[in-house]
Amino acid sequence: MTPIGYEAFIFFVNSRNEVQDLTLEQIQGIYAGELTNWKQVGGEKEKIRPFQRRENSGSQTMLQKIMKDKQLIKPIEEDVNVDMGGIIKATANYRNYKNAIGFSFLFYATEMVHEQQIHLLQINGVEANRANIRNGTYPLTAPFYAITAGTDNPKVQPFIDWILSPQGQYLIEKTGYTPLKP
Repeated sequence: MTPIGYEAFIFFVNSRNEVQDLTLEQIQGIYAGELTNWKQVGGEKEKIRPFQRRENSGSQTMLQKIMKDKQLIKPIEEDVNVDMGGIIKATANYRNYKNAIGFSFLFYATEMVHEQQIHLLQINGVEANRANIRNGTYPLTAPFYAITAGTDNPKVQPFIDWILSPQGQYLIEKTGYTPLKP
């Protein structure tokens, strides 16, 4: 496993929601059902509608890891989205309310869906931008890998060398991910 770039796990709300920042503890509290109103986290007096993904999806698995020892609330069936595009669009358009919260990976939310009716939340006061992802200050960052274990293909090492080169890292950045080096 060779790290070739970084990705960030993000949370977002409807663009009309005034909340800009949540702590990891507040995220856990929302998804554990302990925080149920935006007023509890600096927003308006509105019930929080925490969307989730289906069990065993990559983003739902990441949410479960973030929860640590806290139990996820069982979502209302209509609050479970089959795909990542669905959770983004549902948060943006949820019956024109601004009380929804959702999650995804940064690449998907910003490069694949292009939904204008959401805004990304800062986590612990840190924005999910390339500089913060690369330097590790954004708390929900993970490397992604080229996995080559078990192969004796002579073209693997030249590929790894290329993807880690300035040209390869440029491609990582142009596709919407965060390269290992600026």
